[in-house]
Amino acid sequence: MTYPVLQRELTVHLNNGHWYLRPMDDPAILGPVDFGWHRYRLYPDSFTFGEGLLAGSSIPGTRRLVFCAWSPQWESFYVSSMGGAAYTFHGLGVNYVALRGRALEPSVLLLNHRQGEIHARLEPVNVDVIWSGYADPDGEPIIGFYALQQALYDRYASEYAPNQVRIFAVGPASLVTKEGAIGSSPIRKGAFVPVEDWAGRGGLGSRLLQYHNVVGCVFGGEWEDPDLRDSKEIDAYFLEHFGKRTIQTDLALTTKYRYASEFNTGGTFGVNMHNMYDRILSANYRSIYASDEERSQQHREFILDHYLRQFNEETIAPKKQTHCGEPCAVTCKKYYGKYKKDYEPYHALGPQVGVFDQRAAERLNHHADTMGFDAIQLGGMLAWIMELIAEGLIPPEDFGFPPATELNFHFIANQHDFDLVEDSQRNADYAITIIDGILFTPACTVFRDGIRLAAVMLDEEYGINSRDRAVYLSNGEAGYMVPNQYWVPGMFSPMPLMGKYYVHYEVEYLPPEELGRKNVERMTYELFNDNSGICRFHRKWAEVITDEILAAHYDLEVDYKAHQFALARAIFEQEKEKAVPWESGRIADLIMGFLQQMVDYGFSHPDLKDWLHRFADDKSTAAQDYWERIHDGISQAFADGPAAIQDKLSPGQSGDLNPGS
Repeated sequence: MTYPVLQRELTVHLNNGHWYLRPMDDPAILGPVDFGWHRYRLYPDSFTFGEGLLAGSSIPGTRRLVFCAWSPQWESFYVSSMGGAAYTFHGLGVNYVALRGRALEPSVLLLNHRQGEIHARLEPVNVDVIWSGYADPDGEPIIGFYALQQALYDRYASEYAPNQVRIFAVGPASLVTKEGAIGSSPIRKGAFVPVEDWAGRGGLGSRLLQYHNVVGCVFGGEWEDPDLRDSKEIDAYFLEHFGKRTIQTDLALTTKYRYASEFNTGGTFGVNMHNMYDRILSANYRSIYASDEERSQQHREFILDHYLRQFNEETIAPKKQTHCGEPCAVTCKKYYGKYKKDYEPYHALGPQVGVFDQRAAERLNHHADTMGFDAIQLGGMLAWIMELIAEGLIPPEDFGFPPATELNFHFIANQHDFDLVEDSQRNADYAITIIDGILFTPACTVFRDGIRLAAVMLDEEYGINSRDRAVYLSNGEAGYMVPNQYWVPGMFSPMPLMGKYYVHYEVEYLPPEELGRKNVERMTYELFNDNSGICRFHRKWAEVITDEILAAHYDLEVDYKAHQFALARAIFEQEKEKAVPWESGRIADLIMGFLQQMVDYGFSHPDLKDWLHRFADDKSTAAQDYWERIHDGISQAFADGPAAIQDKLSPGQSGDLNPGS
């Protein structure tokens, strides 16, 4: 068939700075994940980023910048994205960028579209000096990621037209760990807005710096795209399916991320923290061993009455909210001062490390961001280390950490035994000390390769079983991933790309084989978002009509669901041999605890109690079998083909934490 979409790719050879631009007419490439996977198979050393086909439209939420590369952390192909950045990237006039090779010295990549021409070059950067200290526009000292981002803006922003430049950069974590994130802040009126977004999962910042020797990218340009600017055309698609125009539909289907009136809160932090109830995960997941009543009490006294109350009073009530850098009425970015508040970072670097106060959580999360870490991954590592120290399993002095007497870290349900301000601050201080140790202290080198290898080395050194207390997913020989912060078995599934939402994570019981099949369905529909550059917060409409918009506007003769399914299956087929069963006894306990909750919530599937009995009789064997059954369901779903996937979902998967939702 004739390929009706004109796309362009820009390839940069980092070893010599040479680059070329060429049109693409491959009908198999409809988005940035397609492109990243295509380049990865041709040249496994490629690092790609790009936008979706709707990035030039007026549709809100369609301008995520999507990164693809081999993940040094997961040891497989990986996809990560950041909000709003493609709004500026679109001005470059290309769809995708591919990096090959390694720059001769740490460098920044500059991409610009100026006076009708595309420009690309590398500039060396003394990144260690900048990370150690720089001054913001007010003369205040800043370090790490924020220092590098500001320095790159100060040096190169003058080459770009006003409001047509954005920067992504990395921090020190990308230099010495596998868990470095790529961060980017919106720029308005010549200043950074403190609602930075992160391509955090998978350690692609570490890949960018350690393998390619690139510390960041300054991008933007003057290219103007007249395509898909007709609001009447766009509104017609939404009116046909939802009976409302584009903006009205989007607002109606994204209330959780803006403001949920039934809970008097909003955003991922507000709604998810409100809905935890007895599914709270705290103190390195040790809350799972407490009773339902104790967990509910901790949720009520620690979260509802303090942690969430602070957020509602300081952020929701005064409407401290904005968007990620693209025009979007959802304004999902909730903030207080310079601190952006999202659920998963403020959970992994909150209750999981014994922090239940906003001031303490702000200090800890900001320090993690400053150092350029994936916050979820870091939270899992810190919580595990803090448990080992608190339980006397490893001597803190061996790593340069303070004595355990300075650490108040264990599961407590009653706030009379835990000072929510003082003890949270103590735990946050201890966690910050560990972060700095991992990055800068030779005695902490054992932790730089991640939680999985560190557990093996600590167990050999101290004759302990730290691995059973570590919560991570395994992939390949040494790949690992701290799961997203939801107590559901979907988040522990053997899917080829974990740490994202390519799984079924509703709070309901499904037999493990059926869960595996639902995971494949979710990966297929999540690729409607990632492979289209659409923010998944808009998935309740994106999964319904993205295919029809693209087919009608571009005259694409393609089954969009089958296309995404084929992409998911190709990734699975190449990476499936790397799947590794759970190595930690605590994950087995998490699964067993979830099954007990489902019984308590009234789910009555015939094999639910049978699984509980099997876990009670032989936890290790039952966990192995449960994992294998999920894997069997995944494999069978991919073997059955796209016909096994629902043609249309109910408008999106909510992901809410309510029982049975």
